[in-house]
Amino acid sequence: MPDSLPINLLIIIIFSATAKGPPAARVAAQGTGYGLHAMNRITPRDFRNAFLAVMQSEQDGFRTAVGYETKSYNFYMRTTIYPRVGRQLGLLSWNKEYYTLDGMLYEERGVDNTGKYATFANWISVAIEHENDSSRAYEKMNKLQSFNAPLKVLITYASDDASDSLLRKYESVIRSSDVFNDVATLRQQLVILGTPKTVREWRFYAYENGGFVLMLPI
Repeated sequence: MPDSLPINLLIIIIFSATAKGPPAARVAAQGTGYGLHAMNRITPRDFRNAFLAVMQSEQDGFRTAVGYETKSYNFYMRTTIYPRVGRQLGLLSWNKEYYTLDGMLYEERGVDNTGKYATFANWISVAIEHENDSSRAYEKMNKLQSFNAPLKVLITYASDDASDSLLRKYESVIRSSDVFNDVATLRQQLVILGTPKTVREWRFYAYENGGFVLMLPI
């Protein structure tokens, strides 16, 4: 046990000495980072690498999917691409919209009071929004700010000459919502821009200290 613990955790430990049931200290510790389980924290580069690996392996199917109408294309992303990205990262993928999110990767599914799986995950590991129309993608970026997740990903499509103006709009949305000044560290953001229609290439931008930075291969 660490030399010092948060005061609220110490109170729970003291209280648990006379309480019945599972050790309260263990339950509380899991929620404060002192327990045995550590969150599988995904960085923007982790997601970038997994996404590129999946797109390379699925390139034939993806070329076909690009020609689908919007609803079918989004369904293909949710049922084919996101689950494969999740497996690359050691995560599970929710198989439908999750509280209006287009995609969601998670580690543990919640259980109800009978021990059966519930209709929610214990936490969101990666929140994903996908928008075919880049002129409306700032709305999706705004929606992502409503979710508490260590990584939020926006996927949309724009030409090189339009990228800067879009990124500046997204930065404005993030700065307006970053009330705890922790987006660059604890609630990281990644924008993935694909080439419109042909999707010949993908460009990745991570949010760092007030602005998006192009991620270069290592």
